Amino acid sequence: MPLPTPDDVRARLRALDEFDRKVTGGLVALCMTMPEKVRDREWMAERFVHVATVAHGFDAETGPATDADVERMRAYATTHVEAVLAATLLLFVRTAADLQQRGGPFSLSEAQQIVASYLG
Repeated sequence: MPLPTPDDVRARLRALDEFDRKVTGGLVALCMTMPEKVRDREWMAERFVHVATVAHGFDAETGPATDADVERMRAYATTHVEAVLAATLLLFVRTAADLQQRGGPFSLSEAQQIVASYLG
């Protein structure tokens, strides 16, 4: 697979709604902290569910999820996982390429700035 161009990444991200872009940003952040896991499809799917659940506002402080909450998450995951994971991988790879092109050592902060520029 050829390296996605910045325009490829922007087009893919534009096709997502605001919530999907939020989940994508969260997934890319996790991928940056554990890049060795990016090729692990099961890990990525689990992280997708986790990030989407938190982004939907469910966490330990809100109490147990209702049946309706679970169904809403299941429906979201079923209809959005493929597009969000594809966008996440494109953005992750493009960010790494952008960092490489800069040369020298780089920081997580610099990577986050690049990600934000694409998601903006």
